[in-house]
Amino acid sequence: QDLSDRLGLGSSDTLTNGSHRADVAAAKRLAKRLFNLDGFRKSDVARHLSKNNDFSRMVAEEYLSFFNFSSLALDQALRTFLRQFALMGETQERERVLSHFSRRYLDCNPKVAPSEDAVHTLTCALMLLNTDLHGERWSQ
Repeated sequence: QDLSDRLGLGSSDTLTNGSHRADVAAAKRLAKRLFNLDGFRKSDVARHLSKNNDFSRMVAEEYLSFFNFSSLALDQALRTFLRQFALMGETQERERVLSHFSRRYLDCNPKVAPSEDAVHTLTCALMLLNTDLHGERWSQ
């Protein structure tokens, strides 16, 4: 119950109750709370967006919907995104978060790149160049 309270779930909503509608509603509530840092720290956000399960993917999709990257260059959009939280965790977890970003960026700018993979590749390249430039490690 404590986890349900922290995630903002009602008593009738659970992560595994089999009801897709309840899961979507719970994901929307959690995404909004994460975006507004309502009961969460910046360091908590990536943990919720990076898990490899359906609920986390729904939370990530809802979280990214708060961003409008239309008409922004990829580097500007990435900076805007990464200002909201601390991108931490294992390389695979970080990559999942960047994949969610890439999908949303392409949704907002459908004519900028031929595919989500192309955006993701450029996003990862920007992160690596930033690491080389500033000496901050983003991969483990």
